[in-house]
Amino acid sequence: MSPPSTASSPSLAIDPAASPASTAAAPSSSPPSLERARHVAVPVTGDWVALVDDVVVDVLPRWSTLSRADPAERVTAEQVLAANVDVVALVCPLDRPLSANRVERQLAAVWESGAVPVVVLTKADVVASVDPSVVGAGTTDVLVTSAVTGAGIDELRALATEGRTLALLGPSGAGKSTLVNRLVGRDAQTIGAVREQDARGRHTTTARELVPLPGGGVLLDTPGLRSLGLWDAADGIAASFADIAELAAACRFRDCRHDREPGCAVTAAIADGRLDGRRLASFHKLEREAAVFELLQDEHARRQAGRRFGRVVKEHKRLHPDRWRRE
Repeated sequence: MSPPSTASSPSLAIDPAASPASTAAAPSSSPPSLERARHVAVPVTGDWVALVDDVVVDVLPRWSTLSRADPAERVTAEQVLAANVDVVALVCPLDRPLSANRVERQLAAVWESGAVPVVVLTKADVVASVDPSVVGAGTTDVLVTSAVTGAGIDELRALATEGRTLALLGPSGAGKSTLVNRLVGRDAQTIGAVREQDARGRHTTTARELVPLPGGGVLLDTPGLRSLGLWDAADGIAASFADIAELAAACRFRDCRHDREPGCAVTAAIADGRLDGRRLASFHKLEREAAVFELLQDEHARRQAGRRFGRVVKEHKRLHPDRWRRE
């Protein structure tokens, strides 16, 4: 990551009276000791903030924003999960069946955020062999790791070099807290057991937090996510399915939907085994979701505009009642 000054923390407290060398670092989420000016938006984990006398007076522009549709509102509200992240590790445990559809959904959200995704398979020590191709990662890099044997830990640590932020995203019980402890070199996070019957874990991490790494990078740990509704992720979907886009360039028709059109290079790739039909179905599903999102957002914007216009008319009637009298 590239901080906005010489400091290498993912959240910077900037005192205008201080020199760059004496600028102090502050946690990304406003701690209880800090106040926030009324006009300032609430910062999220990973934000850089400006402080004046221990008061947050500004949130600096973000270069990446990992968001989802707010589970409570679904379409009309955005929930920002993290900001200014360079790499997002999608953590998938191998002690339970892998969901390629889930991974593809997460990849779309990460590509849309502006960060770079990597799929991290954990608990490799509990399986005899690992086939990364079944994950649904497409062209995204896949790391196979084991906190027990140490496999893949150095490769993962290399993604969070000095000045960079690595976020871990995955379900409860995926081994995120264990990865944090291995990367940090100490027991920085509490580790919980998983249920044997379904390999489900409890939320041992209950809040997003930043953990400094020995090499100067920063690790962002997140609670387990049960759902990830996409938020305005059309570009992220396209990036996640770059392999389909590459095949589609050879389709006979430029607006080919890759269904029953003649001369479709994508369906031809499925027929000869170069592309998994499940992956195309997942692509179509996310595309439909993005189209519905856009329609609902447009409808929401139209209603909001109607309400604003109604308030303007009401105020105009109050100020100029003579112009609204009927003769």
